[in-house]
Amino acid sequence: MSQRRALIVGGSLSGLFTANLLRAIGWHVEVFERARGDLTGRGAGLGAQTHLFTALRRIGIPIDRSMWTEVHSHVCLDRDGRLICEVPVREVTTAWDRVYRALRQAFSNEHYHQGMTLERCEQDDHRVVARFANGERIEGDLLIGADGMRSTLRRQFMPEIAPRYAGYAAWRGVVEESRVPSRWLTTTLRDMVFCLPDGELAFSIPMAAKGDVGESRRCMFVWFRPADYASTLRLWCTDATGHCHGDSIPPPLIRSELIAELGMVARTLLPPQLSGLVACVREPILSAVFDLEVPRMTFGRVVLVGDAAFVARPHVGTGVTKAAQDAHELADALAASKNLAEALGRYEILRRPSGAKLVARGRRLGAHLEPSHSDCDMHRAAARPRIEWLLREYGPGSIARWPSDT
Repeated sequence: MSQRRALIVGGSLSGLFTANLLRAIGWHVEVFERARGDLTGRGAGLGAQTHLFTALRRIGIPIDRSMWTEVHSHVCLDRDGRLICEVPVREVTTAWDRVYRALRQAFSNEHYHQGMTLERCEQDDHRVVARFANGERIEGDLLIGADGMRSTLRRQFMPEIAPRYAGYAAWRGVVEESRVPSRWLTTTLRDMVFCLPDGELAFSIPMAAKGDVGESRRCMFVWFRPADYASTLRLWCTDATGHCHGDSIPPPLIRSELIAELGMVARTLLPPQLSGLVACVREPILSAVFDLEVPRMTFGRVVLVGDAAFVARPHVGTGVTKAAQDAHELADALAASKNLAEALGRYEILRRPSGAKLVARGRRLGAHLEPSHSDCDMHRAAARPRIEWLLREYGPGSIARWPSDT
């Protein structure tokens, strides 16, 4: 029997998890990424769970101590930096660049194609064909949509399904250990530090070092702020030339006056432990918050994985773990059955409820940040969750034991 051939559209984390795990069960895999160049600079800190490290080990990637860091408490501070509430936790974080680099090095350059923009696919009972903007036409047994929230494949099969804007956006930035004031260093590199200004949420979180053991650690701040889609968000996404980039903007193009204003507002609303981190970052990252869920994940010889199918708000901290689980379950289903329809059916039965549950959890955690359409202070106060509940529920959840190289 000839080797089965999988085509993966999307060469970021979801696509690379899927590519490496399918190759491990004997499939021939080709990955097609729209962007050109190194993607390592994208992303920042990641919440992590056991499933993420299980998938990495299955691929053959060693989990050394530099790839992850511990989180011991969720603490909430008032505007002056005084402790309001503390909840002990046992959590792990990693970093987008560390996971991407490891996955990319594990997959052959020969079968990773950049600058490939999918236009559409065609299929019959025996094959699927991916058609790209450069005119190339690639055939395979299976086509996997790992092309994220704006998935071309999802739009082809379900044009009515689109990401839903939550009404707020996240400002993020990464700060090296050497730039964190020494009096805050222990807490910043050990705990998640929260603050809850009216209608907003900010926190810092430790994250893994950029490279191997011996390099300095890092932390990331995230600041969720309300932003009307048609006015505030578009203003934030407008560069110095007056060009609006839609609902996102490359960090180098964010206007300097907007960054200065962000720092000034941070000093007014946030405790010094967090406003100091905001001041350290010259090129913050702006990300509008969306969520997405689909009623189905498979279409004949086409299947969706990762954010192409389900996007949970970042409050759950498990987006990349979900992508790893999708890839893991898809590989297991394909390995267990030579019947493609049967294998994809099993995959969907397992993963669709999990994705829907994660989206629902993200909405619960972010509900207090959505516009209330009311100027009533009492209404806004009622919408805000209890601080202890929020600290307990936020993030990826407890890990049974620290990752190790076993």
